[in-house]
Amino acid sequence: MTTRLSVLEKSAYGAGDMALTISIISASILIYAFLIQVVGLSPVDAGWILMIVRTIDAISDPLMGILTSKFRTRLGRYRHWLMIGAIPFGISLWLLFTSFGETYSQKMAWSTGVYIFNSLAFTVLAIPYISLIGVITADPQERLNANAFRFPMAKVATLIVSTFVPYWVTQGSDARSSYATAFAVVGAVSVVIMLFCAFNVKERVITTTPAEPLRRQVKGLLQNDQWQIISLAMVVLFVGFLVNGSVAIMYGKEFAGATDGYGIAIFMSMGSIGGILGPLISTWLTRHYCKIKVFKYSMYGSAVMSLLAWWLVGANSFWSATFFYLLCSVVSQINTPILWSSITEASDYGLCKTGIDASGLAIGMISFCQKFGMGIAGPITGYLLVWVGYTSEGAQSASAIAGLSWIMLLVPALFYLLTGLIMHFYVINNVYYSAMMQNGRNDQATILCEKPQ
Repeated sequence: MTTRLSVLEKSAYGAGDMALTISIISASILIYAFLIQVVGLSPVDAGWILMIVRTIDAISDPLMGILTSKFRTRLGRYRHWLMIGAIPFGISLWLLFTSFGETYSQKMAWSTGVYIFNSLAFTVLAIPYISLIGVITADPQERLNANAFRFPMAKVATLIVSTFVPYWVTQGSDARSSYATAFAVVGAVSVVIMLFCAFNVKERVITTTPAEPLRRQVKGLLQNDQWQIISLAMVVLFVGFLVNGSVAIMYGKEFAGATDGYGIAIFMSMGSIGGILGPLISTWLTRHYCKIKVFKYSMYGSAVMSLLAWWLVGANSFWSATFFYLLCSVVSQINTPILWSSITEASDYGLCKTGIDASGLAIGMISFCQKFGMGIAGPITGYLLVWVGYTSEGAQSASAIAGLSWIMLLVPALFYLLTGLIMHFYVINNVYYSAMMQNGRNDQATILCEKPQ
């Protein structure tokens, strides 16, 4: 089937990722600061909430995958889940940034409960949406064209959330009500654009090939050394990303000196702009150089850039901090397209090596590794903030402000360095992959990174 997708359908498909990205970015860069600065939880307790919720989220993903494989309606296998889950998802976004209760334990229970609700609502949408691209067309080029709409639209959502919300809550006199108002709007917009996606895409491809038994897929993954390397890199990398993202707004306000809404919006937007520029630079670099080398050296470059930012940027040096935040974000995001494309290639490697198609389980477990890394980052960040003396009440001490700098920069740099070292054991570059797929097997030969012809 070579169905061409209309511009409307491609836009609708991209809109789905916009809605999901709003939640991802909110939970990555805003929720931790909200729990500490607005709700009043301790950094350690807020970190453990993140760990608990993301562990539940990681477990719920494969369960949702099972549900989507068992139930089919006249709309197909996935679209009806987008329609069912859109409104609860929007409500969960609003509730996530509200606070309830008089005592500390009540606030803790409320925050944990609404975060779990948001996580489950996200899963109900995310797993069917990720699977949707495989059934709206069987034409590989049309899938690429649809993704060409998806990723820019997701980046627009990232930029809006990372600038509009910090500006709004910083300008308002009551951060609690400002967060609630902002996410009531954000939640409503998310519902509309997710329903736009659900009603304007069509499932055309029906898969009849039965999946490998679960036990056999597990066996295949245990024999797939390249998938294991990618999984470990995913965990380590996302610990670094989330430590950085969790304290970014606190670093911008307390260390860099972004005291008003305009300042914090400008500072936070650098992370989103870096997320746009990094993959574009990656696309150019991988046309000329081995993509695995680009991945590794981007990680080493991220570590070096973070170290330079820690060394050169002083407290209240707003423009210097903003400039280096942009540079760090650009370099650390160069790996993104390579990482996600390597997941599929590692799965194909396993099929060639073992004869077992474990692609379904491989994708699910990669999602688990991503969220496991994000979860680990929560307690790490919390304990580090307590160690440097950061408090949710009153002015910060000089040591706490200095501590924000090295938590924001030096700790992620360590995890970026470790990720680069892990990727030294990954061998599936473009030359290796082409030879492997042409032969239909893995001959265990080491193919050196070479400049593509």
